[in-house]
Amino acid sequence: MRWSCIVLIVRRFVRNFEECLGVVLLATMALFAFANVVTRYIFQYPLAFTEELEVNALVWLTMLGTASAFKRRRHLSMLFFQQKFPSRIQALIQFAVVCMSIGVFVWLGYLGYLQMVDEMELEITSESLDISQHYYTAGIPLGCALVVVRILQSSFADLRGSVKGKALDGEG
Repeated sequence: MRWSCIVLIVRRFVRNFEECLGVVLLATMALFAFANVVTRYIFQYPLAFTEELEVNALVWLTMLGTASAFKRRRHLSMLFFQQKFPSRIQALIQFAVVCMSIGVFVWLGYLGYLQMVDEMELEITSESLDISQHYYTAGIPLGCALVVVRILQSSFADLRGSVKGKALDGEG
């Protein structure tokens, strides 16, 4: 009984990974911002490192949010125009959109990876915490990889759903 509960919790976490990590990041960013405001205006001593962490956590949060949007099929799309076409053309448009989305995020991830390698080779460190900048930049290639995984997952789920729908309708 206990193992099944643990497996259920792990599955739920993996299924909602972006949201769980996003909540933690956003809450941490809010706490840092609040602490910075309090120390700046009450003690006249700003916490400079909090701004660095907030700005760089926003990169990670953006990538997690993008992956979540693709997973839930809530990304930007122009359905108004797509729905004007017959269903076969709509399927082709959807396939092209998936391919272009994957291409964009693979390319962005590659560029982020190159940036990260440059930062490691040049030993670039952050201004206030003096830690390697590549830790912050790693959010781009890792986030892009997660986005591509979520695009593929949602596309295969759509494909499975459309195949099942055709089989139920007697078309397939």
